[in-house]
Amino acid sequence: MLIFLIIQALKNVGSGFRGGADVVVIDWIDPNPFLDLMKKPSLLALMSTGYSWIDTKKARKLGISVSNVPGYAARAVAEHLIGLMFAVARKTVIGDAGIKKGNKEKGYLNGIEMSGRRAGIIGLGNIGGCLVRMLSGFGMEVCGYDVAPKNIQGIKNVSLDELLRNSGVVFIACDLNDSSRNMLNFEKLKLLKPSAILLASTWGVVDLGAITEILKNKQIYGAGFDVAMEGGDIVLPKEFIDLENVVLTPHIGYNTEEAKIRQVDICISNIKKYISGKPENIVN
Repeated sequence: MLIFLIIQALKNVGSGFRGGADVVVIDWIDPNPFLDLMKKPSLLALMSTGYSWIDTKKARKLGISVSNVPGYAARAVAEHLIGLMFAVARKTVIGDAGIKKGNKEKGYLNGIEMSGRRAGIIGLGNIGGCLVRMLSGFGMEVCGYDVAPKNIQGIKNVSLDELLRNSGVVFIACDLNDSSRNMLNFEKLKLLKPSAILLASTWGVVDLGAITEILKNKQIYGAGFDVAMEGGDIVLPKEFIDLENVVLTPHIGYNTEEAKIRQVDICISNIKKYISGKPENIVN
């Protein structure tokens, strides 16, 4: 049994890739250039939950199974989103920058409280489920939207439009796919309350041009995004990054010591199950 591990993208796949591997493990690189070189059948074992950048249909036709590591960072991402919520609501980043420059004024840092607000969660998978449990502890009413409604205790299933209209805080925790990409366009974002906060752990669901205009015109209170910077085609406009009512982090929601341990454990389990003929967490 040959296992080939790729952590960083190979400059020359032909010279570095051993096509006879039964299992290829990758971490946040594009495997499409070397799918044709892989053994058939074999396993492409991802070290991530998401897989939207991978041509899973092509892999399937080639006899290559693709496995992911679902749920390993759900708690980490949920906690990060809540951190972004408070950073936006209490203008923490603005205050930090001000005091480090010697600004002792604080009247401009008037914030808002979260207790008693309605939280709307788009995407009721592992991350959404964690958010439900955490947000209830802050005294927040929680509603949710998912293309496949979930029966989760303590949450009311509503339509996407209803969620956007009636939520004081909106969390985006769904997968990025063809149907969710730019799902929150200008028309959808206009449904948000002027006092609403928008938070996203999935980059690409919110139309960047639309949210820039919404934030620039102060049509909502603010937003926080964990931006997926791995893609070379991602360019953040200056007018977006200069906005004071947006907090950005460089795709670190998943990045905790505890999540890393779970990530490796699940990936190893996927490989063992594939080798034993009982594949698990196959996404194609």
